[in-house]
Amino acid sequence: MKKQLRVFSFLLAGMLAVSCAGCSSSNSSESDDTKTAVGESDEKKDADSVKDSKKVKPRAEDDFYGYVNYDQLMNAEIPYGESYMSGFEDEDNRDIIPDMIKEIGESSEKYAKGTNEQLIHDLYQQAKEYKDDGSVYKEAMDNCEKILAADNIQELFAMWGELVRNSEASSLFGFEVMNDFRDSSRNSLYLTPVKSFIETSLEDINDNSEKCKEANNIARDMHRVMGDDYEEADEKGRQMVYLGLEIAHHTDFETKETLENISKIPMSTFEELDSIMSNLDGSAVEMFLGDVKNSTDGIYICDPEQLKAINSLITDENLEKWKTYIFTTYLYDRREFISDSNKILKEYAPESKETKEDQAATIVQANLASQISEVYAERFYTPELDKGIHELFDDIIDSYDELINNADWLTADTRKALLKKLRNIILITAPEPHKVDVKDAELIGKNLYETANNIRKKKTADTIKELSEEVDKTKSTMLATEVNAQYQISNSINITVAIMQKPMFDPNGSRAENLGALGAVIGHEIGHAFDSNCINYDPDGIYNPDWLGEKDKQILEERADKLAEYYSRYTIMEVFHVDGELTNGENYADLSGVECVTNLIDDKDELKKLFESYAKSWATLMVDSDGIKALELDEHSPAETRVNAVLASNKKFNEVYGLKEGDGMYVAPEERVSRW
Repeated sequence: MKKQLRVFSFLLAGMLAVSCAGCSSSNSSESDDTKTAVGESDEKKDADSVKDSKKVKPRAEDDFYGYVNYDQLMNAEIPYGESYMSGFEDEDNRDIIPDMIKEIGESSEKYAKGTNEQLIHDLYQQAKEYKDDGSVYKEAMDNCEKILAADNIQELFAMWGELVRNSEASSLFGFEVMNDFRDSSRNSLYLTPVKSFIETSLEDINDNSEKCKEANNIARDMHRVMGDDYEEADEKGRQMVYLGLEIAHHTDFETKETLENISKIPMSTFEELDSIMSNLDGSAVEMFLGDVKNSTDGIYICDPEQLKAINSLITDENLEKWKTYIFTTYLYDRREFISDSNKILKEYAPESKETKEDQAATIVQANLASQISEVYAERFYTPELDKGIHELFDDIIDSYDELINNADWLTADTRKALLKKLRNIILITAPEPHKVDVKDAELIGKNLYETANNIRKKKTADTIKELSEEVDKTKSTMLATEVNAQYQISNSINITVAIMQKPMFDPNGSRAENLGALGAVIGHEIGHAFDSNCINYDPDGIYNPDWLGEKDKQILEERADKLAEYYSRYTIMEVFHVDGELTNGENYADLSGVECVTNLIDDKDELKKLFESYAKSWATLMVDSDGIKALELDEHSPAETRVNAVLASNKKFNEVYGLKEGDGMYVAPEERVSRW
């Protein structure tokens, strides 16, 4: 999950994204490869285990990541409630957004209707003053009773669809409007697979049916709210989890959610979708999303087998199970608003220890993210920052131009085509302020619950509207408040305002340090245009694997295979290997970015600043379990690998630090990898 001003993630692509985001690998044995890693779990161990694992600072020649980040990792702690911490964020930045919200929310200024500030102010006050007076509870109870009184499965699903469309109830069907992964000039409708079942991962349920216990307990307690005794409620919850088990057993957990796999999903017609959902009377998309058939010509179904399994469960025989699931999710989702009206719900929404002001700021941030993003950009995206980031971008583009021109292992025609794609890349920075509409003031309802519902409904309507609009390739697709950067298959790069702040970038700071931090990030994102995934998209962002010559494609594939083999030698915790194939695209981008920024500097001392800045930006701590899981799912290599594996193959790094055989960072020249 991405968090504003807290978590970074260079996303190339993701199933739910709106647009496309070690040690030595020499001839030594595997044990030699892993023995020098400091805080070998860098991204994988929590602070205490890292501190206990190593007492001696390593040499730069043995473990550059550990050498540069030793003191920070030894003294760092993962924030309470988080699973990791990263070097992408300055401690001083953490409270910027909450403080900004509270400043606006507490202001006595009369903001103009429909402005970002007016919405932030009014929602903040509603959140701060909200008290359950029983009206929302009554509405929820009335709807729950209607759900539980449904006579048949068709009536129940029709009721569920209405609640999803009009009351922002949760749906099992993940309809998402995203940039089309075949033609980036348009947006398309995707039906993404169900990932969880009432606070429980479907993959966990699939692996171990005992994991259904939490879903069972929540359903049991929601039935108790409706007046059922404990045993009866528990049995209803137990019966409901069979739905989750059946869905889990027919879900594809093997196919990775990579750009390559997503781009291969064929578009289905709405008639084909309806034929899969044959047990529903009427259209599933109209029932749960609304009238979108005239806005797009089809839908991408990401996991047809899962959808078929859900359809097979939509029968009157399973009526009671579905009643339990639907009313449970509906009531559980509203617990924060109605907990004062019921002691059982109170257990699921305990009183926060935060101040009313902090709680209100959190609610505003969750509901008005785009409005806050615009205010943040207005305050922090200065003309000086704009000038500095564009100069940095232009320098990096010029460096790539030189690298590609010198790649004589490619044919002249392919170099020309790649340079065209390079020069077509669009840089996106701060979001454009939206046109103020006084009607937006009407989003503020009579209470917090009504306002939150109004805001969510408008977001849904705006998203559906995007289906009928051509994609604006110059428009920011990320919030300015996210510490993030992203290459998009439309052949544009979005660098957020938040990641342009210190320690990643200082327009008045050292050029070498800027190149090593944000410069390497920009180089990484540009590198995605030519990685093993995005190389299949032409300069206009159209999926066309044949836009390059077959001979050059074969050479690129051979180099990609060598890169995958190289990275697969790296490990974390001395045991768990990096998946070189899964991470190939991101590794290509890392390698390419560092080659690009080092190409801009020749001075030895300045290069040292660049390399140290690069390593510092990746200083990361992560709990063991999350780190191991990331090796299976994350397209990015662990932080230590992103530093050491890249630099070990970098010619200038080897020269600056005089690496030689026997050093932990040393890789024999014939085993090194290079992008260009």
